[in-house]
Amino acid sequence: MVQLLRLKDEIRHSTFARSLFASALAVRGRLSVDLEERAARLARAFDLAESPILKQRILASLQKKPGIENAPLWDAVVRCNSRYRKVIADDPGLSRSILLKTPSEGGEKGILLMTFEYNWARLLTALSETEFRWLNDRYHLVLSTSWSPTDYAALACAVSRVPGTVYVQSCNYQEIPIIESFHPRLKCLPTLPCDWINPTLYQPLPYEQRSTDIVMVANWGEFKRHWELFQILAQIPGELKVVLIGQKEPGRTQDTIRQLARSFGVNHHIEIHESIPIHEVAAHQCRAKVSVIMSRREGCCVAAVESLFAGCALAMREDAHVGPLAYINDQTGSRLRHGHAAADLQALLQKTPKLRPHVWAQENLACQVSHAKVNALFKSQSELENRPWTRDIIQPQWRPHPTYASPEAKDAVRPAYEELHQFRPDLFPAHLLDRSWK
Repeated sequence: MVQLLRLKDEIRHSTFARSLFASALAVRGRLSVDLEERAARLARAFDLAESPILKQRILASLQKKPGIENAPLWDAVVRCNSRYRKVIADDPGLSRSILLKTPSEGGEKGILLMTFEYNWARLLTALSETEFRWLNDRYHLVLSTSWSPTDYAALACAVSRVPGTVYVQSCNYQEIPIIESFHPRLKCLPTLPCDWINPTLYQPLPYEQRSTDIVMVANWGEFKRHWELFQILAQIPGELKVVLIGQKEPGRTQDTIRQLARSFGVNHHIEIHESIPIHEVAAHQCRAKVSVIMSRREGCCVAAVESLFAGCALAMREDAHVGPLAYINDQTGSRLRHGHAAADLQALLQKTPKLRPHVWAQENLACQVSHAKVNALFKSQSELENRPWTRDIIQPQWRPHPTYASPEAKDAVRPAYEELHQFRPDLFPAHLLDRSWK
């Protein structure tokens, strides 16, 4: 079982395999007679390609035929994507989306931020040209990604429908130049989706009162790679207290995780919690010395940044393609080296009392800091477009999905949500304001 896990993991994260598959898809796309097939294959090849040269060649093929701004075609591509089809059929209404600003008279636009690519698909494929024109006249759209790489077919669909700038919040700083090179009207926010944590929601305990050595907050999915943590723990002597917090994934429960720990011969004290409320998750993080993230590729992993606000030192693989890897420094944690992860984790546990992750996070990643950055971006863009700017954006926070930092803000935006609900009740459900963050 252990050898099979390692083999599957190496294949899944093989750069060579990704490049080979991307190249094959690109060839099949160029040879496709059907334009929809060509677009879908080339966009997916662009997603997967690691080489900048290969990406440039694929993008050139897309620009040549069918073109990035072919709205009917990209609408069809997005509609046929199996990742979105069932989600939209089951529930066409937006979720996990928020108004950062409401529109005002004189052409001052509001700002609608949608997290997760399936929400982009819901909106982009639902509206007629007339309806989309109404929305575009009133709102800037911010597409907040949930994975890296994101879905470039969905980005093409957005560019083909929005005549102006399409704003994107990337999950990874490395992907920002790639997104912006995909089309000149794509502009990335200076923040990641994990940069909106409210520090007032965390009360970090002093080091002496932290009873948990290691915490890992991650769903039970394979891509979270609990098995490698167990492999590392099996090499560390003594008895550590390790708390694992997650939720069910298809075919995987907390029993799956317990069996994995046994298969690696872990002798440390393992405590597992499944689907507990977010305030309990935060309490566990505030009691832990080190937070571990073992993913090799995902989105921005909000749990990693939450851990910093809770005062945990953060440990991640040095080769992880995960946004918060950029936030590991001499004040916040350590990057685990391949082949030396057990030694690196032990060293981090020893030096944790000297680190100040919560101080660094408050100074650099707090939702108030991100608010100032994003507000400055939209204010400057409004000036460039000769649009009025009479009000700043509203202060949001992620808990774990976007919501407002104050009850007063919710009251102020409620009329705008009601207007959107009257405009398209199926797309903007009546409960969007009160339940979107869950």
